[in-house]
Amino acid sequence: MKLFTSKVLKFNHNITVQSNRNYMPQTYTSYHTNIKLCFSLGIEKQIFPETYLEKIPRSTSVYWKNKDTAHYSGTEFEEVAQCTLEDLKIIADMRLQKSRQLFLSFGRLYLSIINLFGEKKFQNFIKTNYRILTPFIAKFIEISENKSVVLKFLKISSNQFGQWQKMKKYECKESLIWMCYKRVSRQISQKEIHIMKLLLADKKYLHWSSGSVWGKGVKDGKISMSRQSWYHYAKLLGFGLKRKKFYQKRKRISIRAEKPNEIWHMDVTRYKTTDNKMMFIYTLMDNFSRKVLDWDVSEKLSGAIRLKSLKRAIDEQFLQKKDLKIDTQKLDLIVDGGSENNNITIHEFIIDCKVGIHKKVALKDVLFSNSLIEGNNRILKQTFLKQNKVVSFELKNHVDKSYLEYNGVKPHYFHKIYTPDEIYENPKLKDTKIFFAKLNKERIATNKNFVCSKGCP
Repeated sequence: MKLFTSKVLKFNHNITVQSNRNYMPQTYTSYHTNIKLCFSLGIEKQIFPETYLEKIPRSTSVYWKNKDTAHYSGTEFEEVAQCTLEDLKIIADMRLQKSRQLFLSFGRLYLSIINLFGEKKFQNFIKTNYRILTPFIAKFIEISENKSVVLKFLKISSNQFGQWQKMKKYECKESLIWMCYKRVSRQISQKEIHIMKLLLADKKYLHWSSGSVWGKGVKDGKISMSRQSWYHYAKLLGFGLKRKKFYQKRKRISIRAEKPNEIWHMDVTRYKTTDNKMMFIYTLMDNFSRKVLDWDVSEKLSGAIRLKSLKRAIDEQFLQKKDLKIDTQKLDLIVDGGSENNNITIHEFIIDCKVGIHKKVALKDVLFSNSLIEGNNRILKQTFLKQNKVVSFELKNHVDKSYLEYNGVKPHYFHKIYTPDEIYENPKLKDTKIFFAKLNKERIATNKNFVCSKGCP
């Protein structure tokens, strides 16, 4: 009997030891007192990050207990919470009862405006009506004696408000930007505005982009302003809308050459003439300068015609220039997947050519498209050719005229005030900075001598 009892006790002891080994004491997370109080006040979302709030069990807020600060989680937010509590103490002070009521009314009004308009619409409303609102804002700042708080409330920067005050102080309806010519003499003069109107209305440049007209005006010394200012004034004058002929979504930059004759692009585009004939325009362009090196027009889509334009460009740009070492020349030729570019005729010419040509099919051999030359062909058709009623037998003359103007007369947007021909012949012009010092002095002198109806001194 004793032996049996001893074995039972030993068995029970082993079970108890084994169960104690498997037992893991449950751990609890302690939280800082400020965190508990913030939950009680319902302001935890305004103080703590959402990622931290998600870690706290929903039921925990009911069972907060006072513990030593060292045991609490969330002490990293103690300074923020303490600051908020100090603010609450001040607001709750009975001596500030009237001020508190005023602040709460102001706060309700502000939140109602933000909720009604939305923050962005509220900012746009202030900016759109700044001429009317600037005097009221200035008066509000004077009464409150706290400029920074008022501007923060209205979502306005100090520099922006200073500019508005200046514009209000020197307001003049005779200026496009509503500012006195004499007091703000760096703005563009009446003379430049007149020249700008003439340039943008000139029939010779109606098929040009607004940026190209700007480049021509700067290059000829007729105007003195940045391209951004030109666009701004063109919009104010109402000329920007007349030139919105087509828009194309901006594509990812495909490839950029570092010098002329490093990368060429070939493409063929279709064009239907007014006598209902489908014509094909063959073009070949240099990537660096954007110059159209050769072109052709035909009623047929043919590899033989494509080869003629390529041969002429190779002969003119490489073989006729004896100072170049032909054997060391490397040229990437980007084409699309059409049969006119990919055939045995083109292939044999490339093999026998003295220039090392590497033909690459866009979106097949390389990741990028042939959009650089395709976009140029689209502009040709939708600007220059569209404004002329072109019949099939006249198309070659129109294309010749268009590309001669494009290469040598019209400044290219990518080159600012320079044409593709100028960049092709002198690549260093690409990095040239534009200076307006001389014309700016003339503008300032003209504006200071301007006589307006107000008779400013």
